[in-house]
Order: sequence, then structure tokens, then C-alpha cells
Amino acid sequence: MQPYIAVIRDSFHAALSSRILWVAFLAIWLLLGALAPIGYREDFTTTFRGQDFHNGTRMKAMLARGLVDPSADNTPVGRLAAAMPEDLRRQLQRVGEGDEVRIRLSVLADALNDRLDDESWYDAQAWQSTLRLKELRELDDLPDGELNDSMRRRRARLRIEAALPGVFETRASRSIMLTYAGLDFPANLAVDKTQFSTLINQWVIPVIIDWLLGFALVFLGILVTASIIPDMLQPGSLHLLLSKPVSRSMLLLSKFVGGCAFVFLCVVQLIVGLYLVAGLRLDVWNIRLLWCIPVSVFLFAVFYSVSTVAGLRWRSPILAIGLTMIFGTICLVVGIVGGFFDGLVTRPDQIQGLAVAGDSLFGSTRGGGLVRLDRDENRWVEVFESDAMSPDRVLPPIKLNDTTIATARVRGGRFNPFGSGALDMLVLNETDDWNPEPSLRLPAATSWLFSAGDSVLAMNTGELAITSRKSILEAAGQPTDDDAEEDESEETDWLAKLTNMMGGVTSGFTSVLPERMAITPPRAVIVDTDGKWLGALSRGRLVRLERTESPGERWTLTAERPLEGEASLRGVLARSLDDLLVARAEEPIQLFNSETLEPTGQIELPASLLPTSAVGLGESGRFALVTSDGRCRIVERGESKEWRIGGPLAIREVESSFYERDSNRLMVVHHIDRVDVLSADDLTMIEQIRPSLSRWRLVNRYAITPLRLIIPQTGELGETIAAMVSGKSALSFDDGTEEGELVRYDIIRPVASCATFITVMLLIGCVYFSTRDF
Repeated sequence: MQPYIAVIRDSFHAALSSRILWVAFLAIWLLLGALAPIGYREDFTTTFRGQDFHNGTRMKAMLARGLVDPSADNTPVGRLAAAMPEDLRRQLQRVGEGDEVRIRLSVLADALNDRLDDESWYDAQAWQSTLRLKELRELDDLPDGELNDSMRRRRARLRIEAALPGVFETRASRSIMLTYAGLDFPANLAVDKTQFSTLINQWVIPVIIDWLLGFALVFLGILVTASIIPDMLQPGSLHLLLSKPVSRSMLLLSKFVGGCAFVFLCVVQLIVGLYLVAGLRLDVWNIRLLWCIPVSVFLFAVFYSVSTVAGLRWRSPILAIGLTMIFGTICLVVGIVGGFFDGLVTRPDQIQGLAVAGDSLFGSTRGGGLVRLDRDENRWVEVFESDAMSPDRVLPPIKLNDTTIATARVRGGRFNPFGSGALDMLVLNETDDWNPEPSLRLPAATSWLFSAGDSVLAMNTGELAITSRKSILEAAGQPTDDDAEEDESEETDWLAKLTNMMGGVTSGFTSVLPERMAITPPRAVIVDTDGKWLGALSRGRLVRLERTESPGERWTLTAERPLEGEASLRGVLARSLDDLLVARAEEPIQLFNSETLEPTGQIELPASLLPTSAVGLGESGRFALVTSDGRCRIVERGESKEWRIGGPLAIREVESSFYERDSNRLMVVHHIDRVDVLSADDLTMIEQIRPSLSRWRLVNRYAITPLRLIIPQTGELGETIAAMVSGKSALSFDDGTEEGELVRYDIIRPVASCATFITVMLLIGCVYFSTRDF
């Protein structure tokens, strides 16, 4: 082994003698020096920004009503509206009078920020009627003398949020402010320390590494190392090396390993430097960052294997560099084409919601479509077309009876909850060949429908409204009276219009939530199958509402419980028998009694997993939990009556799961639009639905996917780095929709394709080098 070690050592010496290497060293030192002054400080979240508004239209309507409605003068919203700047009050007055006035969110944010320092609008008695969170109650209990400026502004912000329920996104109570050389950056980040660490690990560091290591250092490395093999093949050098007791194959592999010395020396400095900067300056100590060193050298080895074989064949560094660049271009093009098919062909067909009516199965898709399973042709038939570029949003369908389902199509509602135009509930009936017929007018910005016994609940930006199934069926196919009455209403009753702008109930619906209560994101709702009660998770608070005996009355709040952790964390909610399951990101799974909301158990979820959906399995007392690794797990009580989470089911690439009560079946959607139907009792397989593919998806399966396996997907190694650095199986981020976006890291495919490619190229090189006379 000593001769081979000597060859590797000589390669290190050759790398250290390269001027390009020292230029790269200097660039790395300058970069690390530029990053070193970065720091952070943590403070209360106070300032309003445009992205803090969940429903700007609702806020505009509430403030306008506070100005024009005499009964609202001494209410919190009325007092706040009266304190607005004069120009803004005039615009709001016009809104209250029925004019179409566009008010920018930045103007509303600036006006609210001015109110943070002047609380003359606040009246303790008026605010007693608002729903105050625990944090606000604690700040209200502190004497003014114990509050600093930041705490006082935080209290003012919470008072404004209490006065305008359903308007604001839920933000962390404390925010990170980045600094550079002691100076604050112009804007703060509305994330807490834990979310800040996730941002650094899953976004910032992988991006830096992708660009510096995945492009710059690979390119420079090829320039430096392309001459190693041709130089070895020079008559004097090769004869001297072969005069030693060495194998030609081992000699080539030693030169290959030594050629990686250039990137190894650069990567070690960059990664260790980033590790120290992140730890010392940002307090993010993540030892997993050091995994980037072998992964980055592995990435370089893919390209260097091409350079090695090209250098063997043509003995020219220039040709080796050129062929390696051509190979890199091919990898880039294949990666772009593969991403195109992922985003525009397969992703829009992902099933997000299911409904069963008799023998018919319906699903809503991520591409804003509605599909029905045609069992005769074994394919999904589009009721509404799925399209990656569609601006529309389709509400997950619900079953009305064995021959009827209900849904809605929000035109332009993909990123705007209000959409464009009126929003009618759509009823699809088997006797009408499943053609959608308009029914009741839904409250503005409705995003979910829930079955509630003989009723249906509609949830929009902050309100829950209820109507009967009978009313929906009777109104199906009948022209609504709203259009005919609209002109008269606009001339006689502006308050009705303002109520609609705020997401208030429409004809045929009645409000469910108690006064001054709103259910705002991040949120989840579960409704009792008999419609007698519901549970809701909103802004880190779990509540239970019970239906009153008198029709049309608001439901009664019977129990509530604040949850530990930040209120801004997304979560899922499910009910089975007498238990409620709450699973939130970065928090343990919690179980509560469904009637009292008293805790009944807690389960630690592995740190790499995030909960994505959960359903209760009827009255079995068990839950099906889908996690970010694309697996479905059963949560149940063990023999000791302690809650536990079992191993994953033998189904991979799970998108979501649904429980069908009438037949007591668990339906698991996986691999885009496949469905496995299992018995909820013993999880035995009942049916496997494998629909036929469209033409473009056939192209993707039999042409693009094999091509991505043959040609190494070096670009996807960035996902490997992100997964290793973050310790997560997926990346969750806000894409402008309530559900957010979840991107699973694909680690195995890029590593397998790259490792196979390196092995094949080196095998070809060894065979060629051993059988040719140089």
C-alpha cells in the first residue's frame, strides 16, 4: 500500500503547489471574513408588515363598519377606526358608504404601527369583550412601570389583534433581528429562535454550499486536476511509476483519489469556517454541517470521473475539461426537464381530498382540479381540470348522501382566499351524471366544508357557518336570489355588504362561533360525525364547541386549553372515540380527552419527522398519522394503556389518508393518485386502486425517470446536503396558501445514481488503462 499512499501524497503536494488552489483559499477566507460580523438579537414581535395580514379585506370592512355603524362607536374596532389617520379614515368612510376603494396593505400596516406608540384608542372596559390570548392577559396584569418600550409595543399589538379577530396571521411572540458589525438590518424576521435555526440549516447554508461547492469549486477543481492523468501518461512519468510493484488499476484509482485533494482542502476550510461562524455569531451549533465535506467531495468525484476517463483516452487536459463541461450541461438539462415534469405533470395530479358516495370515489387535486374514478376504464376522469398554472382552488369534496357530493370552485382562489366573483356551493349528483349544479351561496373566502350530521359547516378566513343538507339539496340547480337582490342591497344597506366583505354568513347559513371568536391560521377543525360538537386548533389554542338545542343559535364554548410552544406552529387534529390527537411541528404528539380537553398522553415524534395529516379510525380509539417521510403510522394505546406510535405501514410515498365511516375503511393515497383501501379494524388490504396514467405521465415514467437514474442527478445532491444538515426528512414552507408546501427530500436516488456512475466510469477507466499499451 505504501506506493499508492505515496501517489496520493504527491497529488496533495501538487494541489498545494497550484496557484488556483491558493486563489480559491483566498476567496474562501474573504467570504468567511465577510460573514464573520453577522450576528442577531432577539426581541418581541411588534411591528406590523404587509405579510402579517391573513385577510386584508376583512380588516378594511371591519374598520369601515366601525366608522359608519353608530352602534360600534365604543367597541374596540370602533375606537381603533376612529384613531386612524385622517386620510385613511376618509377612505374607510367611502368603503362604508359602498364605494370600491383600494387601500394598500402597507398603508394599513403603517397606520397600525403608528398606533403602537399612542394607545389613546385603548379602553380596558371595551376590550373586556374581546378574546385575549394568554400572553396578552399576562402583559395586562403587569404594572406599566415594569414594562419596557418593547413590551409595551407588544401589548399594543396584541390588543389590536384582539380587536380585529380573523385578520392577522399568527406570528411568533419573539422575532430575530439580524445585525452586521453591530448595526441592525432594515427588517426583522418574524420567526423565533427555533424557526431561525431551521431557516439557517434548511435554506441559508444549503444555498451557500450548492453555489460555492456545487458550481464554483467543482469548476475550479476540474481546471486544476484535469492535467493529472495526462501528465501521468507522459513517457517518463508513466515508465517510472510502472517500474514499481504497483497495479495499473490501483495506480489509476490512487491518482483519482489524489485528484480529489484539491476540493477536499477547499471544502474543509469552507465548511469548518461556516460551522464556526454559524455557532459563534448565530448561536447555531450544528455538527451535522460537517457532513457536507464528504458529500461535496463525492459531488466533485462525479465530474472528475469523466475528466479521468477523457484524460486517459485523449491525453489532453483541454479535451478533458471540455468533455466534463459538456457532461455537466447534460446533467443540468436532464435535471431541468425532470423538474419540469415533477412540477407541471405529476404534482398537479396529487390527490389532496377524497369523498365516497356509494360506489363512486372523488378527489380534489393539488392542481385545482376535481376528479372522479371511472372503475370501468380504471382512470381518473376530470370534472374540473387539474393544471399546475391554474389560479383556481377546489374545496375538498364531502358526501351529502350515497348519490351526492358537495364542493366548490374558487375562481382565482389559489393565492387569494376571496377569489374573484361569487362563490356557490356545487352539488354533484349521480342521476345528473355528476355534472356540477350551483346551490347555496357560500360565505366569502370559504376554504373548507365539513359534514356535521344532518348539516354542513363552511369555514372561511375566521368564521364557521352552518346550514342543513336539506337546504343544500333543495337549492341545487335553482338560481340564487343574491344576484337579484344585490342592486337593492347596495342602495339600501351598506352594512350587509360590509358583513359579506368580512366573511360573514350568507343566505341559508347561520354563524356557529361565539361572539368575538375567530378561527385563524394556523388552524385545524374536527367535527363530530353526529354534528353535536366540534374541536378546533387555532393559534396554539385547543377549544371545544357544543351545538345548542335551539336552531340558529351560536354554539357554546365548553372547554379550552392553551398549548405549549409557539402559537405560529402548524398542526393537525383528529378524533377517535373519546380522544383528540394534536400533532404540531417541532412538538410532541399530544392526546386529550375529547370532552374535557384534559391531557391523556404524549408521544415523542422523531426529530426528523413532521406531521402532515391525521385521521381517527372511527370508534376504535386509534389514529392514522401521515408524516413528512411519506409514511403512515398508527397511534394507539399499548397493553399498558400508554399511548404509542407503531412502525410505518407497508405503503410508501403517502400523500394523505382518509377515514370512510359508513364502511369503516382507511383510504391511503400514495404515489400521486393511487389509493389503497384497508380495513380500519385490522388494517388488512381490501382494495388497491391503480388508475391508468395519462400520456405525459407515461412519458415521465418510462422515459424521464429512467433517464434521471442513468444520468447522475448532481443537482439533487443539494437535497442530500439539506437533509443531512437539517436532520429533517422534508422541507415545509409557506407558499401563500393556508396548507403550505411540503417538499420531501429525495436522498436515495441522487446518491445511488451518482455512486453507480462513478463506479462505472472508474471501471471503464481501469479496464482501458490495464489493456492499453502506453
